[in-house]
Amino acid sequence: MPLVDLTNAIDLHIHSNPSLFTRRGSDLDMAQHAVDRHLDAILLKNHFESTVGRAFLAGQQIEGTKVFGGLVLNHFTGGLNPVAVEHAIRLGAKQIWMPTIDAMAHADVFGKIGGYGYQESKTTVARKGIRILNKDEELVEEAKIIIDLVMGADIILGTAHLSKKEIFVLAQFATTQGFKKMLITHPYFDPPKLTVSDQVELAEMGATIELCGGNLYPIPGVARLSDYFHTISEVRTHSLIISSDAGQPRKSLPAEVLRVFTQCLMEKGVTQKQIDEMTKDNPARLLGLS
Repeated sequence: MPLVDLTNAIDLHIHSNPSLFTRRGSDLDMAQHAVDRHLDAILLKNHFESTVGRAFLAGQQIEGTKVFGGLVLNHFTGGLNPVAVEHAIRLGAKQIWMPTIDAMAHADVFGKIGGYGYQESKTTVARKGIRILNKDEELVEEAKIIIDLVMGADIILGTAHLSKKEIFVLAQFATTQGFKKMLITHPYFDPPKLTVSDQVELAEMGATIELCGGNLYPIPGVARLSDYFHTISEVRTHSLIISSDAGQPRKSLPAEVLRVFTQCLMEKGVTQKQIDEMTKDNPARLLGLS
């Protein structure tokens, strides 16, 4: 069995310090790790602040790997805040994520917003979960404006911790607008806990599905290798990317998460060509690098 080759791979889902959750290293640590493992680019994610400026500074201190940032629409931005999105885009954001730990769907699963039970933000100010649908189950106006801004900038819109219902309404609207860079964040995580048929349907609507190797670890432990293999078989690699969703102390460092995950996929029958498409070609297209 050959060893997987991840030279020039791209990881669009890395967590780093500073953060209100414990992380294994700083932005610069993660950037240097990517250089050491010959990744072409990484994208930093934080639940509590923009990573755009942080990525810019980290990128100035290393050579060989491009470092990008983005913005998560949690309560620190005021939730679904088009002004925050516009500013982040103008500063260089490559991905805007819908709410994560402050999403109503997250609260429905974990009992509250702001944490997971095994990690807490310790935020004390009372606030409600964020939902992108109104009482008629239609997109709120702010969500429509955000899609327009993201589409105009030709960057990625991540679904984060939205519910299945919210994701499908969002995808349907994106389809009518001709938006092609909607990324379904870790579909096996709960939320959104999507089935393979859900993923197939979303891919047919033009979305890209993000398979995260970090979801295989005991925490969160939400997927099996066979689940991912099933998705790859049904969705097909042209609509998939592979990310790590790593940086937490309970997981290996991001590039090692990618390596182990893709090596296991290869030993299950996924080819190097397919892995290249999911780890190099498709992420580069989403980032506008190809």
